[in-house]
Amino acid sequence: MKLIDFDGIDFKIADEALLVKPIRELFRKDRSAKKEEFWKQISYLWFMCDPRSTYQFLIDDEERSAEIIKQEGLGEGWKPSATLKEAMEVYKRQTTTTASLLLEDMRFGLDSIRGLIRKIGKSMSDNPDEEGGMPMKLDKALDSMTKAVDKIPDLAKKLVEAEKALSKDFMDEDKARGAVIKAIGEDL
Repeated sequence: MKLIDFDGIDFKIADEALLVKPIRELFRKDRSAKKEEFWKQISYLWFMCDPRSTYQFLIDDEERSAEIIKQEGLGEGWKPSATLKEAMEVYKRQTTTTASLLLEDMRFGLDSIRGLIRKIGKSMSDNPDEEGGMPMKLDKALDSMTKAVDKIPDLAKKLVEAEKALSKDFMDEDKARGAVIKAIGEDL
């Protein structure tokens, strides 16, 4: 689902986004000429939910939300409305693919590896006399997680290829049934 269009000069809400009831409600509720409150909410929605958001490295939703509110200047005490929360849920469902779920899991795994590395570092400084200063459980867990994460890019690539093939099959099936979209003026 496309949320925002950029025409080279200005941002505009994508037509298909306005087909989604809660997004349409957010748009209609802001009666101002520049729709400033609407754009704040849409910005928050995009930064929180879109897999391409620069804030996705923050795994914890509450931490990500606080950082977005702070960095994007939404104002102290700003909170998403019930309608915005509903729009976020719809947007998440509309933009979720198997590959995006795998990417989310990969980020979670990498965040867990970071945590293990910190534990190992702390263990090494707290127990310098242990063999390498690294407890065996942490070492094995780190090895297992690293091996799993190494496999993810290949899996993601295969998933994307499979999703493209499936989409192509659906498009081919539509064409076989005669579902043809004509260009403007094609009948002339």
